[in-house]
Amino acid sequence: MDPMPHDSDALAQRLHFARRLAAEMGAVTLEYFRRDELNVDRKTDGSIVTEADRAAEAHARAMLAEHAPDDGLLGEEHGELVTDSPWRWVVDPIDGTVSFARGVPSYGVLVGIEYEHDPVGGVIHLPAWNETVWGGRELGAWHQRDREAPRPARVSDTPALDDAMVCTTTWDYFRDGGCTGLHDRLVRACTTRGWSDCSAHLLLATGRIDAVVDPLLARWDISASIAVIEAAGGRVTDLAGQRDPGCRGAILSNGPLHEPLLALATP
Repeated sequence: MDPMPHDSDALAQRLHFARRLAAEMGAVTLEYFRRDELNVDRKTDGSIVTEADRAAEAHARAMLAEHAPDDGLLGEEHGELVTDSPWRWVVDPIDGTVSFARGVPSYGVLVGIEYEHDPVGGVIHLPAWNETVWGGRELGAWHQRDREAPRPARVSDTPALDDAMVCTTTWDYFRDGGCTGLHDRLVRACTTRGWSDCSAHLLLATGRIDAVVDPLLARWDISASIAVIEAAGGRVTDLAGQRDPGCRGAILSNGPLHEPLLALATP
């Protein structure tokens, strides 16, 4: 991986603000979480969106317009703001909207920081768990739970698939991504669980699981996680082994398990 072509202080400053941004977006989502009445709509792609998704992203856009008005911005719900800056923020206000809408606390907020469209920093914040992991290139990765002091975040060192815990979100994504064979091979090769969406990415970055296979993604689902997991010592590629932040399917791993997982994806 090439070194960053910019001053790392600029990234550190943005990453510091990204933590605040994620926390405030998370606070907005908690105002709606487990409401008896929650407005839920269906988008043209068939996925659902709630009033909380829109409110949290609107809050993020207002904060970024004040704090980083020259930077670009890509958000799931309100589209892209293109600028001349090499910096871009990639925001998913609620990753795991299906969980959120059903009152399940495993949803999260994702804030990615890109330089020339390369993920270099990110925050994964789970508001209902009160748990956050963040990291940046050359800055390391850090984990904070409740009001505990931050501690370094590091992926596991599990070396073999038969000892590994690998997460997937849902079999439906393998079906829709045209790779049900990968799912069949995966469940036979290791222990799998459905701790889904970015909650699994946080668990990977903090060493509690060993890999995640996500066969159906959008840019806002993966940008922050790429930066965080790489900063924590892990590896992220598409299903063919290429580092592609715009990929539609990805393997996220602790590193030692990556090649065996790629072998399952491309038998």
